[in-house]
Amino acid sequence: MNQRIVEISEAGQYIHVHRGFLIVSREKVERGRVPLADIAVLILSGPGSTISTNAVNTLVDENCSVIFCGANYHPKGMVLPVAPHHQHPKRLHQQINATLPLKKRLWQTLVRAKIENQAAVLEAIGRKDEVLYSFARRVQSGDPDNLEAQSARRYWPQLFNEDFRRDPEGDPPNNLLNYGYAIIRASAARAISISGFHPALGLHHRNQSNAFCLADDLMEPFRPIVDCAVKHWFTQGVEKVSPEIKKQLAGLLDFELAYSDGIRTLSNGFIKLAQSLARSFETKSADLDLPQTPLPIEWASLE
Repeated sequence: MNQRIVEISEAGQYIHVHRGFLIVSREKVERGRVPLADIAVLILSGPGSTISTNAVNTLVDENCSVIFCGANYHPKGMVLPVAPHHQHPKRLHQQINATLPLKKRLWQTLVRAKIENQAAVLEAIGRKDEVLYSFARRVQSGDPDNLEAQSARRYWPQLFNEDFRRDPEGDPPNNLLNYGYAIIRASAARAISISGFHPALGLHHRNQSNAFCLADDLMEPFRPIVDCAVKHWFTQGVEKVSPEIKKQLAGLLDFELAYSDGIRTLSNGFIKLAQSLARSFETKSADLDLPQTPLPIEWASLE
């Protein structure tokens, strides 16, 4: 399966396809090429670059996502494959008609897993917070007490410092978090699309200007993986999204997670999660396949 994350960050590039390759050129001189079959996500962040219509069509035919990034590496748009799944009409119908109680139970599962992973990250860096673990246990259907937000207010100051505020337009390490989240968001959106769902129809997120609400729902438990990696690099003095850091953040999709039936990478975990969402809609029960909370030694492997 295609797994590589490819970014075009230099200005003025022309991206097109030829004989099974994505080709990057400037002023008619080829700068590089990548087999289309290897690409999972293409990120375009270089100002003044151009991509051909044929390239976009071919990429989505290969089940690739294309992300357009603006300033501070905040995603501005995304192109996804549509309706490649043979049960797309059936799954879209189930998604639209899912009951509010079911969606609330599914959101409860996702929030609980997110808070558990946040608590585990803090424990891995020597700042165990039993309150976060208790928050995770107390999450109810739909999270009416907004324990997700309460956890965030405890989590971020302990992860970075008391002055840190999570703001996509804010100071570092927000830029590092933006890029990492863009990577896993694209992977989630890709898994959703190839599983026959529409990414705009979320379980909890309902922003009318957000075309990827379901991706934002499903990625929540996995955000702490990005947080943990960024914590390490920021502590080492990294503040810029350099080519090396981009490579490291893209490599998070290969982070291995333990499931009840074996080990899967993060990118494959999103596909498993999307498939379990389909089962939940089918059976009308909140039965999501999420990984076990990583152990401290596994979080340490992100350093």
